[in-house]
Amino acid sequence: MFRDTLVLTRSVGSIDLRIDVAHLGRDLLVTLVGGEAHVGAVALGGFHTRSYASVITVPDHRDDVIAKEAASLISKELNCSCVVIVGIHVSNASEKQISQIVEASFTLIKELIEALK
Repeated sequence: MFRDTLVLTRSVGSIDLRIDVAHLGRDLLVTLVGGEAHVGAVALGGFHTRSYASVITVPDHRDDVIAKEAASLISKELNCSCVVIVGIHVSNASEKQISQIVEASFTLIKELIEALK
């Protein structure tokens, strides 16, 4: 079922982000975690008659912003369906830390897309 797993990492201060990718046929399963890893949001992205992304979020989590945008970008750029699971938690993170984590997350997502093209 799974083949060709790819792992990318990036540090943001003392937080390590990790993105894992597994191929499901031509589709992708992507996980992005950091800090205290968990499942905070799950997004499905793809293209039918138009590009779409849907997301499910655990209450009181903000991982949905990254998950939905990642699913949309990955599916559009790689012409596939993808599931993106995001779980990044840092206790008492400042707004600056959150901004840096979000920025680093999208850098990893772009690196992933380039690696898979």
